[in-house]
Amino acid sequence: MNLQQTIRAIENAAAAQPNVATIVRNDIFRLNAAPAVSYGVFAWLQGEHTTSADSSLITFNFTFFYVDRLTANKANEIQIQSQGIETLENILRTLDGLGLYNAGIAAYRTFNQRFSDECAGVYVTVALETVKDAICPEIFSDTTNKDINFI
Repeated sequence: MNLQQTIRAIENAAAAQPNVATIVRNDIFRLNAAPAVSYGVFAWLQGEHTTSADSSLITFNFTFFYVDRLTANKANEIQIQSQGIETLENILRTLDGLGLYNAGIAAYRTFNQRFSDECAGVYVTVALETVKDAICPEIFSDTTNKDINFI
């Protein structure tokens, strides 16, 4: 599997989550320039990808984010963070089923952050290991079963 196929699989797995309405590509801070964003937000950021010449495996490193808007009294903070962990875990399970195996331990970190809105969320850094140039299943098509906004 190559990088483009991997990113397509990640985005399709995120779009399949019922609480994801927007996907932010390769820079979580693009949310600052999106005042009318639809929440929940899934974002990904590329890390350093690794392989060796004599290996049939490649490791793609990413940080995945789940972000949602806080209410005025911030009473939904823990709910957002809990839902974010479940969402990211579901995405990782889906990717695992597609041959993108998390080679490390998933350590979830919660946060509060001001983007265009006051938000809470969670992020996880993963090392997705897969076979180089594997033939991809049909799940990698560009179609999803719901409308997703991309930033």
